[in-house]
Amino acid sequence: MIIFSTSVAGSNRIEIENKAVQIAKSNGKKLGIINLVDEMLEVSKGLNSELTPKTLLHLDKKVLDVIKRNALHKINDTIENNPDTDYIIDGHTSFWWKSGPINLMDIDDFKEIKPDFFITVIATAHELDSTFEKKGGWKDAHIDMHELLIWSELEIYTADLISKTLRKKNYLIGLQEDPLTLYNLIYNPDMIKVYISFAMTSRSDINYSNLQRFVNKLRKISIVFDPRSVDLSAYKKYKNDDKIMQVAANQTVRRDYHLIDQSDIVVIHLSSLVYSSGVDSERMHAHSTGKKVFLYFPFNKYSPFTPYFVDRMYNKEDQLLGKVRQLAAEMPRNRRGT
Repeated sequence: MIIFSTSVAGSNRIEIENKAVQIAKSNGKKLGIINLVDEMLEVSKGLNSELTPKTLLHLDKKVLDVIKRNALHKINDTIENNPDTDYIIDGHTSFWWKSGPINLMDIDDFKEIKPDFFITVIATAHELDSTFEKKGGWKDAHIDMHELLIWSELEIYTADLISKTLRKKNYLIGLQEDPLTLYNLIYNPDMIKVYISFAMTSRSDINYSNLQRFVNKLRKISIVFDPRSVDLSAYKKYKNDDKIMQVAANQTVRRDYHLIDQSDIVVIHLSSLVYSSGVDSERMHAHSTGKKVFLYFPFNKYSPFTPYFVDRMYNKEDQLLGKVRQLAAEMPRNRRGT
């Protein structure tokens, strides 16, 4: 199994990858990580031993492509020499550099390494900016907050475009997602994939605790994509800059829609009577794109609009979890028939 992992530089995605490696190890599986940029630097030592991940981008594009191709050959040799090991190739599809895009990987590159699927690890621009400040390695690249947002969008767009061309999946995974999600995508791909939708509440709210308990149960029977894996309110941090705030807010909506699109079903957990435009929008998007939508709603009184965009409502969590178990049992058989 080969997984290509991409993200904006400085996302710290290695953390979730390493945790997935540890879960694999505890289950008797061999999962390794190969860093594409590190391999490119190793290959380029003969050309210039002073190159760094950042200064690599100063090279002429044709020279960069030669280094990349040689690095990919080296990676392929490693994979072929270790057939009992699965690999995450940690790299980039593109860069945002000097106010413009630089593509690093193309279709031919991926035809060579043959990834089974892609992941794009997502973080808020605020998280990325904090990492840039701590590491200091990209300070003179003059990448501001707005460009970080563009770069983040570029990585998702490029990975989507390439993966669709190759008829593979590109899964968005939040930086703070449970690493079990990544592990199960690799080793239990037939598990049903669930997007969890809910009304935003404070972490101190009892309803938040109820939600977390429910999600923990859901993870035992499905692959869960949780929008809390990226700060839901991050866009509010840019309230002094209307343009950046609007771009970040729009990205939040598109990101959650992508998480829905890569899921098999949507489960909505509403344990309090709090209106949420986000939940309304998500269930309408899911419904209009052919996803089954199930709602936990433990109240007797509700509007005619409440059940309109859902397939079934449940007033008990166990009943809803039972439905997910039923669908989960049917899912592998359904997928084998497609």
